[in-house]
Amino acid sequence: MPHFLFEHNEGGVSNYGVHVLTVVPYTLAFGLGGVFMLLAVQAIPQHIKPSRREVRIVLSTLGYLLLLVLLTTYPYKINRFYDNLHIFTSIVLFVTELIVGTWLVARLVSDRVNATLLAIQIFGSLLSLLTLAGVLHVLFISQFIVGLAFGALLVRTLSHTLDTPGTR
Repeated sequence: MPHFLFEHNEGGVSNYGVHVLTVVPYTLAFGLGGVFMLLAVQAIPQHIKPSRREVRIVLSTLGYLLLLVLLTTYPYKINRFYDNLHIFTSIVLFVTELIVGTWLVARLVSDRVNATLLAIQIFGSLLSLLTLAGVLHVLFISQFIVGLAFGALLVRTLSHTLDTPGTR
């Protein structure tokens, strides 16, 4: 359904959660993403020092937010209340990902690759903000940029942090 990418009111990823042709992959992506984040919390090794608790909180928060965005997707076209609820939930997820991305770089792994990934995530977030303000219409593209940059930053940082005994 590529037409979502080329409409004036282009919409975002959530459009794929309300159509018969795309609801299953959309549901699997958000649902499994949330579930796997919550399962990852249980798999965090004991050798992580002070950041162990913080990482658990971060992954739990992200997991629950992904599931909440998924649940608010299905009814969001019913009326204004559900639409606003979904938009609010999605914004909370985006802001949380931006805060977490900044925290990952500032507290866990500060190197050039992570700084670049965070810069890309911030750029995508700015595109989303400009779309929300009505200046641009690139919501799907901005969500893709943010998701890719944040996902890479999260996996890269936690892989490095969790594989290194004695890290913060």
